[in-house]
Amino acid sequence: MYDDSILPPEIAVLLGLICNIGALLLAFWAAGKLPRLRLWFHAAAFVAILASPLVAMILGLPDLFPEEEDSPGARFAFLPLIIETAIIVLLYCLAGAMLLSQSVHSAITDWRDGDRTP
Repeated sequence: MYDDSILPPEIAVLLGLICNIGALLLAFWAAGKLPRLRLWFHAAAFVAILASPLVAMILGLPDLFPEEEDSPGARFAFLPLIIETAIIVLLYCLAGAMLLSQSVHSAITDWRDGDRTP
């Protein structure tokens, strides 16, 4: 097998797992320091977390010659990273939906109260 990957798959997965948690914590910390930019910090963390399995696979899987085949379990090494990414992205989507529903509710409430005042 032609092994010219940049990192071993185990190190790439571990680095991806740590970076996902680090990006999330960094976004919350930075949003606390600069609350006006919190949406941008969380958007950057969301994109970084979404791209982390792809980056880990690029760094951890070797390039193969056209006649070579990948080992059967090579892609399964990245399963924990993919699951962690899916969970974090799902939680980000749920938090976004919650904030959107609160925003819509407050807009409707303001609109109703505005019509009833003389």
